[in-house]
Amino acid sequence: MILKKNICISLFLFLYGLLSGGAQTSGKDHGNWDLLPSPTQIEKEKGYFKLNGPILVGMAQPELKPLAEILVTYVNRIAGSDLKLAQYSEGKAKILLGINEKLNENSYTIKVGKTIEIEGQTYEAVSNAVASLVQLVHGSQTGGTIPKVSISDSPKSNFRSVMLDLARFWHPTETIKETIDLLWLYKIKYLSLHLTDNKRFTFPLEKFSKVNKTHSDGSREFYTKEELRDLVEYAKNRGVTIIPEIEVPGHSGILWSTYPEVFGSVDEQTKEAMPLYVVNMAKESTYAALNGIIKEVAEVFYTSPYIHIGGDEVYLENLKKTPEYKEYTLKHNLQEAANGDANELFCHFINRMNGMVKATGKKTIIWEGFHGTGSKHVTVDKDITIIVWNTTYNHPQNLLDNGYKIINSTWVPWYMVGAMNFAPEIKKAYDWSLTEWSHWQDAIEDIEVKGDEGILGGQISFWEQNHFKVIPVLRKRVPVLATHLWSGSINKSYDSFLETLDNTDQLYSRLFNPVKIEVNGLVHDEDQRFTDKITIAFDSTEEVEFKWKFSNSWSLPNMGKAKTYEGPIDIANGGILTVQAFTASGSPLGHPQQEYYQKIVPAYAYKVYGPISKGVGMGLPDFSELNLVREGVTGFMTNDRLDKINGELFAKVARDGHIDTRFYGLYNPYAVELNGQIYIPGNEDYTLRLTTDDGFANIYIDNKLVAKGSETNKTPQDFNVALSEGKHNLRIEYYYRKIQNQLNIKYKTDKMHGFLPFEKLVAPLEN
Repeated sequence: MILKKNICISLFLFLYGLLSGGAQTSGKDHGNWDLLPSPTQIEKEKGYFKLNGPILVGMAQPELKPLAEILVTYVNRIAGSDLKLAQYSEGKAKILLGINEKLNENSYTIKVGKTIEIEGQTYEAVSNAVASLVQLVHGSQTGGTIPKVSISDSPKSNFRSVMLDLARFWHPTETIKETIDLLWLYKIKYLSLHLTDNKRFTFPLEKFSKVNKTHSDGSREFYTKEELRDLVEYAKNRGVTIIPEIEVPGHSGILWSTYPEVFGSVDEQTKEAMPLYVVNMAKESTYAALNGIIKEVAEVFYTSPYIHIGGDEVYLENLKKTPEYKEYTLKHNLQEAANGDANELFCHFINRMNGMVKATGKKTIIWEGFHGTGSKHVTVDKDITIIVWNTTYNHPQNLLDNGYKIINSTWVPWYMVGAMNFAPEIKKAYDWSLTEWSHWQDAIEDIEVKGDEGILGGQISFWEQNHFKVIPVLRKRVPVLATHLWSGSINKSYDSFLETLDNTDQLYSRLFNPVKIEVNGLVHDEDQRFTDKITIAFDSTEEVEFKWKFSNSWSLPNMGKAKTYEGPIDIANGGILTVQAFTASGSPLGHPQQEYYQKIVPAYAYKVYGPISKGVGMGLPDFSELNLVREGVTGFMTNDRLDKINGELFAKVARDGHIDTRFYGLYNPYAVELNGQIYIPGNEDYTLRLTTDDGFANIYIDNKLVAKGSETNKTPQDFNVALSEGKHNLRIEYYYRKIQNQLNIKYKTDKMHGFLPFEKLVAPLEN
């Protein structure tokens, strides 16, 4: 009995040691310490550093002051502690930050004992350490704590990036700053900004100012240099570096159409710009102007080691028709180009741009857009870094074999396209590895290269997104990319990883979205739809004042002048809620939060199924083999809803006949089942016109298949059906494949001259 008792006591003490932090762990096993990304090495000790009473935070170097201020602010908010900034007084500080250049490249250390010592090899490394320490803070009613640990950490991949497309839809600087905060928390090194495209040039040009558009109401489609410099400094203070992208030679319509005499070619007959679809690479004025732009960009984005110059989706045929083409190609001994192969001129252009970038002291990034190593006689410079995304222009293995450094931004899972409602699911991101590329098109085979040598890292590329989609899409995808690139792989089960992600996401909310929005009256908690009215209340873990605005516009208001919250708000019409927390002194906490609430007249009971595996092919999948993702009630299409949908799209949906198959927070390809009733006023023959873009649909009336869609690309299909007077059960099955979520159904009878929206026959859904 004594032996058994001693064994039990020993087991209890062992388990207690584990739970109290007495175990020492390094490498893969990090327990429930809720760090993302997981540190390379962490040793756990007994006890906690208690955040009681005044605690001074010091800096070994004065340039670390921004990080010390961030640490003080966030720890105090999480733990309710009383950290204060020391005036560079190392002796009294219990928490000390320092740069130690003798550490390994990009590495940092954290030692939490009676004091806390943080060292990094660079400012950025110290920033990464601060992010880790903030994740370790535990708040409680009796005071916050930090577990006693020793951490030694560094990233496997140094190129860790997220790209935002600022050129398709306007983004307020507040959204960009919140993105920077998200990247800081998860140790993403770079924020790449796609600043220019065919319709918008968001970088302010002094010499070519006509490309910078201002509207009659004073709103701009470009940023001022002061705004961009402010963003650069905001990022720099958090250890994040902004990489600018000026897209050429393609995606540059605003340049060659606005200034054809400089960047394009003028039609001698019409005196208008020739439709080149690229800047004129056979014209010296183009190079001189671009050189000036590169210098301007380099000066504003001084912290970036790179400038991205574009280089993808280049259309070359019209360029050969310009009067300058032949002379330029012969002058530069581009024989292939002179004989009609303009690809050689494109490769020559890339190298000239690379020379301009290097003259500013920076390195060049381009998209995978050329084939092989260039042309027969012009090899694309090997010191250019290439982002491989599509794999159809150039194979990543070919680039690696030929000595190029590359970055992985594969379609699945790292391409996000807001206008396509495309954002691969988190599980696909979890299963990814740095050596893999997967395309959204089933016909393009997956690729895995031989090894990761030569792959600098990875990037989430977020295209054609509105500002209000940025954080909802990125906040649970960025941590997955960060973990892969920091650690090399994810060494946790999927469920365990999601648990840790949920914890760090709650921390993100507390720091940057501290307003908890409580809504009563929604038809379904996940869908933001209501039928009569909703009541909205705000709450927070902190003592704050809430300011809010409800409108029909996504434009970000001046929240300092918004209404002060005095109690629950009744909302009777659909619209956009914007809310932000403020301290008693009037300082904003976190960033504005926006939600869209849609008022509906119920039309269908819906079920959403997914995920859809690659290789489903041309037709509807078997719904019975898919998982039920969500079910609820959706409504009739309205003009307001159409405006909201088309406001997010480049390829606008047709106003007549569009069926609402979009659901809050669901971004991926999925299958939808809509169930309702139609009312037929009299016995008659009907023609149903079914149109989809990238999907298929079937229509059932009284469980009989009356329309089976087999066409895509907005090709209408007509189906004839005889219907009797009265109500009939309706079921629509729709499979939105991957690109454009557009389901359109219209009807007509023999007595009608044209088609009307099918929903005019749909009866309101009965409770």
